[in-house]
Amino acid sequence: MEGLQEGFVVKGGIKLPIGFRFRPTDQELLLHYLKKKAFSQQLPASVIPICDVFQSEPWLLPGDLREKRYFFSNCGKVNKRSAGSGCWKCVGKENEIRVCENNEVIGMKKTMMFCKGSHETRTRWVMHELRLLTSYPYHQMAVADFAVYVIFQKRKKMTKASQKRPFCSSKLQRVHDVEASIIDFEMEFGNDNIVLPPPSSPC
Repeated sequence: MEGLQEGFVVKGGIKLPIGFRFRPTDQELLLHYLKKKAFSQQLPASVIPICDVFQSEPWLLPGDLREKRYFFSNCGKVNKRSAGSGCWKCVGKENEIRVCENNEVIGMKKTMMFCKGSHETRTRWVMHELRLLTSYPYHQMAVADFAVYVIFQKRKKMTKASQKRPFCSSKLQRVHDVEASIIDFEMEFGNDNIVLPPPSSPC
């Protein structure tokens, strides 16, 4: 459901101030959103809903499919989890998320790809799982085992054929028209001294 609500834009159940674009860094997601959510503290903004990201296919989850979507969900403990008609499979290795000020590791980031059907055919749907590092000194116990999930669809790669410069047919037609007019002039007046210009590049 989308619409306006007291100065807010409501998209997929997420309230955003008008003109607001949610583009947090990995560090901001962990320290200002996931940490506060895990310890039941007040969030900076109510822009990340709670949703079981493994309940269905990624295109059926709430939010704008053209944008990155952020969700709080229970942290997955395995490298492959079923979701609807397919499954999420881990690709690559986990990456550390560090604090910029002191380079301290505060969490881990895992990348998963959605695969369809029994043959587990890869799709362009990608999901990042960001979780807190349990060994980090948070000085209190987390009340919920949450992770932040970022879901988006990779863009199609351009083929070499689509990257080629389009053929300039209109310019080529004008070159042919000029050469044809010179030939007609030569045939009509019999001028043997007329020299045709060299062929021009079509573009």
